[in-house]
Amino acid sequence: MNILYIAYSCDPYFGSENKIGWNIPLEASKKHRVFVLTKEEHRQNIQRYCTKNNIDNIKFYYADIKGIYKKIFRPPFYSGRLNIWHKKALPLAKKICSENGIDIIHQIAPIEFRSVGKYYTIPKTKFVCGPLAGGQSVPKGLMSYTGKDRPLERIRNLINRFYKLKLRFSKSLEKCDAVLYANYETKAFLGGKGAVIPETALTSKELSPLPERDDNKGKCTFLVVSRFTATKGYNLLFDTLKQLPDNLNYELKIIGYGQLETQVKAMFKSNEKVYKRTTFLERLPFSKMSEQYQSADALIFPTFREATGSVILEAMANGLPVITMNRCGGPVLCSPENAYLFSGGPKFTYINSLRFALLHCINNLDEVHEKGRKARAAAEGFTFEKRVEKYTDIYEDLIKQ
Repeated sequence: MNILYIAYSCDPYFGSENKIGWNIPLEASKKHRVFVLTKEEHRQNIQRYCTKNNIDNIKFYYADIKGIYKKIFRPPFYSGRLNIWHKKALPLAKKICSENGIDIIHQIAPIEFRSVGKYYTIPKTKFVCGPLAGGQSVPKGLMSYTGKDRPLERIRNLINRFYKLKLRFSKSLEKCDAVLYANYETKAFLGGKGAVIPETALTSKELSPLPERDDNKGKCTFLVVSRFTATKGYNLLFDTLKQLPDNLNYELKIIGYGQLETQVKAMFKSNEKVYKRTTFLERLPFSKMSEQYQSADALIFPTFREATGSVILEAMANGLPVITMNRCGGPVLCSPENAYLFSGGPKFTYINSLRFALLHCINNLDEVHEKGRKARAAAEGFTFEKRVEKYTDIYEDLIKQ
């Protein structure tokens, strides 16, 4: 099968969407003839990596846009930059398809529903788009936690509604041969048909051996791995920790970075009961993270607006159950058998739900570790190898049609 991947983000040396844009084509190239169309900024890293690792079975193409667009279209207007890039990339994609007999075009990164390229206009090919995200929003009961970013969240919601109407009138999603969604919120927001498949996945190297954990050690160690931004849920976590009894034996380790680092640290320091149990660790390279995951008992991921959450899979790969909301990536990657999914309505109900989950973990370490073992087993189903197998089934069904 001849496959063209549209991956604006595709860099072998970085994570997040770059990790997706790189590893999906890399895995697919083991069984298929693969081509990748990405942005010019990745050329140097891709060529260096391919030379170093003798990768010669993927053909890369690069498209670029003027620097002024990169300066103007910054978050929350990043979609404008992507859509301009797609217009520039479309003629090149047509040429690639014509010269190489492409069977499938798959736009895999970025995953914003606001930036679907018009690759469905290319004849004699099938176009797969997604998994799409971006339709998720901050729950009404937690909007006060966004602080100074609240106006930006409102702007984001307005932009989402605008693009939803634009997609409806242009019927762009209907013109795609297959549309995939990264979370249930985006699928519901767009009212589309298609499978919900998480966009993130694991490399085989990330599946660590399951560590031995002591059910009788007494202290429960929670780990938080997340950027310091308004939607990552640090305020929610702090308000919850303040309500825990002082006689509980637990500790909290936080690994993060970001624009709100000073504010988050000051907030935790403002409460002696919470701060004495909290340790802020410096930002660590990915190679050092497995040690931190394996020294903890559970991961707390309190974010309330996320496409999926790659750290959820990273924790599961290291045998940790995840305490997270029953929305976005939570119900897509986890289940009640291997995680603690909490929910709510008004703000106090989210606090109470998270508080109950934390108390339960602290008092039931044996159950926490058992869920961790089940999480590790579940993680094996979320590798890039498994993801490409799923995509290949979709491709083959489309070609048969």
